[in-house]
Amino acid sequence: MSGAAADDAARPAPLRRRVRARAIRAAAGAFGRLPAGALERAARPIARAARARHFGDTVAANVEAALPWLERNAPEAAARVREARFARALGDFGALQLSHWLKLSRGAAPGERRGAWVDALVDLDPSIEHLDAALAEGRGAIVVTGHIGDWELLCARLARRGTTGAVVGRVRRGDPSHSWLVTMRRAYGVETLPQDGAPRAMLRVLRGGGVLGLLTDLRARRVDSTKLPLLGVEVETMTAAASFARASGAPVVPMRCVRAPSGRFVLHAEPPLSLREDVAREDAAVELLRAQNATFERWIAETPEQWAWHQERLAVAR
Repeated sequence: MSGAAADDAARPAPLRRRVRARAIRAAAGAFGRLPAGALERAARPIARAARARHFGDTVAANVEAALPWLERNAPEAAARVREARFARALGDFGALQLSHWLKLSRGAAPGERRGAWVDALVDLDPSIEHLDAALAEGRGAIVVTGHIGDWELLCARLARRGTTGAVVGRVRRGDPSHSWLVTMRRAYGVETLPQDGAPRAMLRVLRGGGVLGLLTDLRARRVDSTKLPLLGVEVETMTAAASFARASGAPVVPMRCVRAPSGRFVLHAEPPLSLREDVAREDAAVELLRAQNATFERWIAETPEQWAWHQERLAVAR
C-alpha cells in the first residue's frame, strides 16, 4: 500500500460519508427486492435532483467543451446534447443505473437464480466473439470500457457467462460509501483491485488467462497518464491499457454495455487493439491509446445520453 493510500486507510471517514454509506446500504436492503420498473421509478427523482443540484454546472461545462468536436464529427449528437431535455435524460439514465446497482448488490454471481434478471436484461451481441478469440490465445484479455451505458452490468453479465477475472478501480479506503461498490461487485462474483495497487496482482489475472477490466475514459489520480485528445480536448489519459498489454502480451478489447431503443441492454465487443512492434515502444503505446479514445468518441456520439457527463473531464482540461 502506498503512503497516500495508507494515510487514507488510517484517517477516519467524515461523518457525511458514513451517513451516505448507511443510506446506500439501507436503500439496497429496502428497494433491492422491488421489481425493476418500480425500483427505477423510485430512483428517478433522487437521480434527477442529484444531477441538478451537484452536477449541473459540470455537465454544462463538459458539453460546451465537447460541442465543437461534436458539431464537426457528429452533428446529430450535437443537436441532442443541446436540447433542454438532455440534462433530464441524463438524470433518468442515472436512475436506471442506480436501480441496477441496487439489485446487483443483492447478488448475481454465476449459478445464482436471483441474478437471472441480468441474463434476461443484457443481450450478447455476436461481436462477443472478439473477446472469446482473444481469451483463446491463453494470455488473458484487457477489457477497456468507459463510463458509458452500464459498465457494472457489463461486468456482471460477463461473470455470469463464466468469464473470470477482476476489475481495476479506485478504492477510497477512507470512504465507506465507496467501499459499497467493491462489495457490490463481490456480490456478483468479481473482485476489485485498487488502481494504485501493485501491478503484479493485475498481471497475475492476465497470466491466469482471465479478464482484467479497466475503466479508462476518465481522469485517474495516482496513476500514469499522458495527454491525448478526447472529443476535441487534450485530456489526461491513463496509460494502463498499453502498459499491461506490453507486460503481458494480452490483447486490448474495447467493450460496452448500452441501452438499445428496445429498452434492453446489449453487450458489444470491438476488434482487439494491439501494440505495434515496428515502431518505438512509446509511439506504439500512444497509437493504441489514441485508438482507444477514438473508440470512446464514437460510442459517446452514438449514445450521448449514456455517458457520464457529470464527471470532471473535458472542461477541467481546457
